[in-house]
Amino acid sequence: MLAGQLASAQQHVVCGLSGACGRPLFDLLLGCSRRGIAVTLVVSGEPQDLASGIAWERLTALGATLHRLRPGAPQLHSSVCVIDAQSVVSGALAALKAVPEAQFAGLLLQTDTSVAEACQRGLAQWAASYAVSQVTPSHAAPTVASPGEGRLTTYDDPLHWAPPWQTDLLQAHTLALQADIAEMHRTLNAFDQAQDQAIGPLLRECLDAKRQHLRQLHAESGSEQTRTQAEQAQAQFERYTQAQSAKPAPAAPLDPQAQAQMKQLYRKLAMRLHPDRVDAEGKDEAQALFQLLQAGYENNDLAALQALALQVSAGPAVSANAASSGSGGSSAAQRQAAALKARLDQHLRDRSAILRSPTWQTLSTQSNWAVWFGQQARYLQAELERYAQALGSPTLTQSDRPGGAS
Repeated sequence: MLAGQLASAQQHVVCGLSGACGRPLFDLLLGCSRRGIAVTLVVSGEPQDLASGIAWERLTALGATLHRLRPGAPQLHSSVCVIDAQSVVSGALAALKAVPEAQFAGLLLQTDTSVAEACQRGLAQWAASYAVSQVTPSHAAPTVASPGEGRLTTYDDPLHWAPPWQTDLLQAHTLALQADIAEMHRTLNAFDQAQDQAIGPLLRECLDAKRQHLRQLHAESGSEQTRTQAEQAQAQFERYTQAQSAKPAPAAPLDPQAQAQMKQLYRKLAMRLHPDRVDAEGKDEAQALFQLLQAGYENNDLAALQALALQVSAGPAVSANAASSGSGGSSAAQRQAAALKARLDQHLRDRSAILRSPTWQTLSTQSNWAVWFGQQARYLQAELERYAQALGSPTLTQSDRPGGAS
């Protein structure tokens, strides 16, 4: 994503990093400079950045402006790259890899000029307050907003640095990642419902035959090993049966237009109801409503989201969190930034766990669900016949089952 955005840059790129600059990002910025794009980069003065092995002079020789921060200066909560004062890419820019990782979800693109202006102004203030050295070629025009614009704020404790523009980036990134996870859960639920319809009864019958078979083996041998196996099969059958009975009735399938409407409604309500965006007195109500929103979206239930939208519009307006606009005091902003960073890190872990799950691994390799379910049905049918033979029972072919294929 960042490579594509930088390739489309026409005038200037302003970048501030929360960590040491990696070679992939450096090469992208170097490519911009070679195309004549004015590049401004703010990097830390910490030892790991000074000794990164990157030849900064190559960048400045092409006309880039480089700001180094003094050691101990406050670090960004989120790296940011502003492109042509129109689009903003934020997140783990320094963690980019030469070959993108499938599980990487550390970047957010926003195409909002007001966000771009706030970030560019914030980077200018950050550099003006804390840079100890600047390399600016005489032929390069400055690309950050003038440090004299507005009031510069300094912070005695760099650990307690939480400017509103950085908090807003964290908040936007958190909401986007939350929506991404909700979409993944929605896909998982749709797959689960399709699987239940296609092979659910056959799977339950196979688990039932398995527990009967292992129970019979234990009755014949009486060994500790067969007893354990029989107990595990019984528990597996009970868990599956209970899970199936606890599932809500699946929502009606949505056409593409309804799907788009549901996604748009979800984003709108998420911006309104997310607990990070409301005052302390409204957090409990917002949390409850946000959970309803998540459940409705993950279950593909457009009617539930529409009902929630009516409930929210009819009720009292949710008060915006003052800290997000910078008027709630520095300590409130610091607490909010820390909470957002922790929530963002947790979302990244949750997303990574979903990507590593067996079901998602199946989804990533099986684009045709019907073919996959057919393969699983044949496997389960073979297993069921094997258990039936072991139990001395007549086998029941798939064509004999209600709704079965010949």
